[in-house]
Amino acid sequence: ATLEVGQSTHSLLLEPTGHIVALLRVVRHEEYHYTLDVDAGFGQSLIDRLKRFVLRSDVTMEMSNWCVRAFRGHDIAAIDSTEHAVVPAYRRRESGVDLLGARETLPTVGDATEPEHIDMFRVDAHWPRLGVDVLVGDIPATSGVLDVAVSFSKGCYPGQELVERMDSRGSQAPVVVRSFPRDGMAVGARIQHNGTDIGTVTSIGFTRAIGRVSRQSDFGEPLS
Repeated sequence: ATLEVGQSTHSLLLEPTGHIVALLRVVRHEEYHYTLDVDAGFGQSLIDRLKRFVLRSDVTMEMSNWCVRAFRGHDIAAIDSTEHAVVPAYRRRESGVDLLGARETLPTVGDATEPEHIDMFRVDAHWPRLGVDVLVGDIPATSGVLDVAVSFSKGCYPGQELVERMDSRGSQAPVVVRSFPRDGMAVGARIQHNGTDIGTVTSIGFTRAIGRVSRQSDFGEPLS
């Protein structure tokens, strides 16, 4: 309700125990029309979870045949549309923007690229992918996106107790998603630091890599 039409925000959907169901982006298109945008393969599980909360309310949720057109690289500031919301792909608009809508209505400007290149831009922007870097069942502190996907002032929500308790105590998750210089890393490779095995590479970008590492290690950078 706090989003203006055309705006978006990222969010974590949690189980009552605090474990992650989905990492999603909410886009408000009209006063009562929203898109919940998730990584491929998680749409139906997101809807199934949210439908449990629809009690005596006039709310309809369904899978959409819309697509997301991604714009990355140079001249991102020039991307504009009077028909569609132009929303940040990750934390900042400078890292890329997305347009959501019916495929035939979305603008096509710039040069086409491969899907794997879009994923590499994601890694360089320090953004995790659900089912790859962040897993269903992880605790939120693992994800590295608490700075943009969790509100500490919005009031009650499922899983709040775990999130607030860990934040107030300064607790760390057993496994944390972090970013590293690529330096020859490959997906699935074990990460070694000071002679110790600390984790696994999960995603590769152009210049960066993302991996899941033990909380005992300070190697790498927090995604935020």
